[in-house]
Amino acid sequence: MLQTLESVLVDALLDTLRMIPVLFAVYAVFEIVEALWQEKIIRIMTRAGRAGPVIAAVGGSLPQCGFSVMTSALYTRCLLTMGTLVAAFLSTSDEAIPILLSQHGSEKTVGILVVTKISLAVISGYLVDAVMARENERRRLQCVDQAAANEAAERAGELNSPCDDTRASCEHAKGATVAWMVVLRAALQRTLHIAGFLFAASAVIGGLIAWVGESGLERLLLGHSLLQPTLAALIGLIPNCAASVAITRLYLDGVLSFGSTIAGLSAAAGLGLLVLIRENRDRANTFKVVVWLLGLSIMAGTLLQVFTK
Repeated sequence: MLQTLESVLVDALLDTLRMIPVLFAVYAVFEIVEALWQEKIIRIMTRAGRAGPVIAAVGGSLPQCGFSVMTSALYTRCLLTMGTLVAAFLSTSDEAIPILLSQHGSEKTVGILVVTKISLAVISGYLVDAVMARENERRRLQCVDQAAANEAAERAGELNSPCDDTRASCEHAKGATVAWMVVLRAALQRTLHIAGFLFAASAVIGGLIAWVGESGLERLLLGHSLLQPTLAALIGLIPNCAASVAITRLYLDGVLSFGSTIAGLSAAAGLGLLVLIRENRDRANTFKVVVWLLGLSIMAGTLLQVFTK
């Protein structure tokens, strides 16, 4: 038993170490892009209008941790529609793309994954906006009233600063400049952070396979049945990057189908969902966003499960 456990841990460690150089390279590129272009992205998003779901879908597909957070922060200020927010959440893959890219010969898989999720996000974004048009207008009017109240309070000296603690605009408002060492350090920290999750996920999955066997693990995760996308989406909904790491690892190990992987990664909005839950005072509205996110993820994953067998 101890020998088996040692073998599982060694395999998980070796798999993780092999991925670290590629993960660092990918994260360094996207940290640089995010740092240099984030302010411009914010301006584009706030002026997107009808093109909002398309821009959000494309932007969310880039594996940068700030995009879903940024869209949540903008949504709570009524600068985005619900459809645009849902599109950003659905296209977000968190850590899946860097992990897949660290596998040799996975470029085609990454391309299919990104195209599928962007297509789902665009279609879903416009669908949500069409169905929730009255909700969007209600929120817009509510925010106009709140803005007027805030302006009056500012004039009375009751508010100190328009900045908050979300990772949206305070640093930019202060005119902070990008330092290359800071960017590379952030990439390294993110690489090590995800490497830790990867090691843990690989060890747990390897341990389960050693304990119950591959067929047993597939049965535990409902095999490739029509219920598996629902289970994957529920796992993905957990607002933590560990969820997307586990889903990607299970897909690479052949335990999750492509449809289930799409369902899980589409529901995985990462830290953006946490920001929405914390910052959006309208709890009913937040609940509607979560229902749309989960429902669309399950529907897309189930359809893919049916047609890609």
